[in-house]
Amino acid sequence: MQDPRRVDPALRKKYDVRGPRYTSYPPATHFRPIPDEELFSRWTARSGLEDDPGLSLYLHIPFCRTRCAFCGCHSVVTPDRDTVERYLRALVREMTIASERIGRMRPVRQVALGGGTPNSLSEHQTDLLLCSLERTWRVEAGAERSVEIDPRTATPGKLDVFLGHGFNRFSLGVQDLAPDVLAVVRRGQDLMRVEEVVSHLRSRGCQSINFDLIYGLPGQDLSSAARTAEQVVRLRPSRIALYSYAHVPWLQPNQKLLERIGLPEPDLKLSLFLVMLDLLQEAGYVSVGMDHFALPHDSLARALESRSLRRNFMGYTTGRGTDLVAFGASAISSVGASYSQDRKGIDAYLEGIEAGSLPVERGFLLDRSDEIRRELIIDLFCNFSVDLAALGARFGIDPAQFFAEDLERLKPLVDDGLVAADPRAVTVSETGRFFIRNVCMAFDRYLERDASARMYSRTV
Repeated sequence: MQDPRRVDPALRKKYDVRGPRYTSYPPATHFRPIPDEELFSRWTARSGLEDDPGLSLYLHIPFCRTRCAFCGCHSVVTPDRDTVERYLRALVREMTIASERIGRMRPVRQVALGGGTPNSLSEHQTDLLLCSLERTWRVEAGAERSVEIDPRTATPGKLDVFLGHGFNRFSLGVQDLAPDVLAVVRRGQDLMRVEEVVSHLRSRGCQSINFDLIYGLPGQDLSSAARTAEQVVRLRPSRIALYSYAHVPWLQPNQKLLERIGLPEPDLKLSLFLVMLDLLQEAGYVSVGMDHFALPHDSLARALESRSLRRNFMGYTTGRGTDLVAFGASAISSVGASYSQDRKGIDAYLEGIEAGSLPVERGFLLDRSDEIRRELIIDLFCNFSVDLAALGARFGIDPAQFFAEDLERLKPLVDDGLVAADPRAVTVSETGRFFIRNVCMAFDRYLERDASARMYSRTV
């Protein structure tokens, strides 16, 4: 990886604009109400494929004990027990309805629970939910089963329920390990709690442990960032997601508190990343995409090497080609050439399910151009290069003609040394990797008329 300290500050300033993160293309800001008939016909068509790519299932558990000041997720402070029980019944009902639409015999190759905090549920609730999932879907024996864990509310009993259902990857929301930083962002957590969770998982034979970290929070400085990275390296998780804090208080009002406290200036934020980057690379972690790191033996690093890496609403994954079917309030499915998102509010979600239908609120039906551009953007984000000639052959297009306007928009980035491009291939330079969102924006045919651009986080 190019040392960001060698990146011209003028380039950082020039390309520090607002833009999509491209966890989907088109981005979710373009989702609109769509006809159920067309959406479900696209779902049904996928079940008849001769070479079925399989399914990834995602269950959204939105409940949290408290809401951290930096949180950008669709989460709610845990409501009364009756609401939680209704929500879990709705999840089971939604899985049943969806399986009838998409084909319950399709092979499931990945299962993920996220939130919110999945381990906010009781042991009994978790067991019943997972039993229902296993009765509804054909989960393969070797499937990756992952869950997001809040170390503050993890207990041996709760962890054991997941382990008993075959869960083999645990992602811990660590965020930071500096007590003063955690206090500022309203997340009371200490290193000992994280160590206890890691120790228990490893004692039960689970070695696939992820840590989520955030840089750019109030109170972080170079010494605290270094200490956090050193402590993380000592615990040796197999993957690390090092996220840049995305400040979008117009979408997440809880983040306004951090403005009053004071966020790090751009130069300090970059330096925080550099300190952690150095320590992670010295410890042998491989850089994956723009914000993930993995030990060389981890499946994410192997997917990078084989060019089978995928990027979706859950970040970088190994499930390229699978259809993502998501359940729960605000959950987004990506099935073939379609996206669909459930209603965001808990009450609205429950009303939809209890009325006997899938609670789809909005989505997007991709045309052929969208599909082509989606594949290009995935390749750029995952591999920092794309073979336009091969893409053209796959989709039956002339890339020189199809991407003529896009390549023209790319010329300033070519002139700045961020990318090499011609009608045969696009290759991002080492320096350009830090501007990958800007590179992808050149191929976004919706961006120029994107009225929601102000809602995006900054690209650098």
